[in-house]
Amino acid sequence: MRKPKFTVRDLMLAYLKEADIDASKSKVGVNFQHSGWSYLLWHDAHDPAFFRLTLPGIFDVTDDNYASALMACNMLNWKYKVVKLSLYEYNEGAERRASVWVCYEQVLDDPSSFNALAPRAMNALLEVAEQFLTLVGFED
Repeated sequence: MRKPKFTVRDLMLAYLKEADIDASKSKVGVNFQHSGWSYLLWHDAHDPAFFRLTLPGIFDVTDDNYASALMACNMLNWKYKVVKLSLYEYNEGAERRASVWVCYEQVLDDPSSFNALAPRAMNALLEVAEQFLTLVGFED
């Protein structure tokens, strides 16, 4: 397998270092905190130019709020092009749980555009996450 000329993970790590944002590598990608939110950049070794930045678990979904969470996700997915919200289901011990994740995805053809893409993606995720929380009536 030929080594790619660049990986989105390496570009993100360089961007975060330049922006003085602490980051850590994990099995799935790069984790970092910014503006009070926890981000996860997914790394796909088979597709190193694929940019998938997420705000994981921004809202815990319960039986009581499932319908409003789903409707808010659908409304915002219709409104935005590259930012998508999804209900992510997982097991926590013996219990089945779900949370809302916000995701920005794009294929990066030109690595020189990354320093413009990264902050744009981060800001778009924040905007959509805040709109979601407003729609479902979440208050700090």
